[in-house]
Amino acid sequence: MERSRVVVLAVAATAIVAVLAPATAAASLPTPTHAKIKPFKKIGAVKLGISKAQAIEKWGAGACSLEDGGGETCVWLSASPTDFPPEGAAVQLFGGEVCGMFIRAGTPFSGDGLTITSLKKWKTEEGVGLGSKLKAAKKVLGGGKLLKEKHGVTTALNPGLTPSSENRVLEITIFKTGCNVT
Repeated sequence: MERSRVVVLAVAATAIVAVLAPATAAASLPTPTHAKIKPFKKIGAVKLGISKAQAIEKWGAGACSLEDGGGETCVWLSASPTDFPPEGAAVQLFGGEVCGMFIRAGTPFSGDGLTITSLKKWKTEEGVGLGSKLKAAKKVLGGGKLLKEKHGVTTALNPGLTPSSENRVLEITIFKTGCNVT
């Protein structure tokens, strides 16, 4: 059951990034070359509860769009013409504060695998990041889980969707309950 829930989250995030990709080509990947991922708290310097201005200060200029219901999504995407959806990052804002975020590896148009460039060094304390083996990722949240909720915050380490990437981390998502990370 857990794997199917993780796959559903990965597919939903992939679809959203794919829809936003054409409109946001000018917002390149976040600029830090090294960043710590703290499950349930932050990806790099962007953490839950900071403002949009603080997130943009930390990750560089993103492409942001307002949503129905008062939310806002800001995305940063790779300019790689060979990936769809491309490698990228996103934050979800509600009430002017970050309520969710994710980083994602790119998926090549042709071939099978993951594209990870400047987000390669973004890792948890255990050394798990995009492209890491799921076996290692299951140790990060404890109990062999890839999806865990704690104190109203969920962290998901989503697997790849192709034969060569299904045992690797495609996406890392952190969000507060009720926050639709898109």
